Amino acid sequence: MKAIVLQAPGGAENLAIQEVDRPNITSGEVLILAKAISINPVDIKTRNGKGIYGRIKEESPLILGWDVSGTVVESKDPKFQIGDEVFGMVNFPGHGRAYAEYVAAPASQLALKPQNHP
Repeated sequence: MKAIVLQAPGGAENLAIQEVDRPNITSGEVLILAKAISINPVDIKTRNGKGIYGRIKEESPLILGWDVSGTVVESKDPKFQIGDEVFGMVNFPGHGRAYAEYVAAPASQLALKPQNHP
């Protein structure tokens, strides 16, 4: 899968699109095909080597992002089924890895997208 990986702390020029392994999920998690993400001040702070960068800097690949919206493509939690549209802020303040095609997320950190939302 494709992901935006942080090569080193600093500016946006340190982000690169790379092929990485698709995440595996465990009990209580779902795999989301991401349709949208957001970039928040915490993303910028972390990209610059501040904030929670110290907690996640040794993890590889280093994929930023915590806010994600998309479709469940695999579920190991009874709350969500394949095809459900979900959104959430995942694994914060840990390694969210939302700047990717697929995002593994704890089901407890997701919500169903409202049916009346386009």
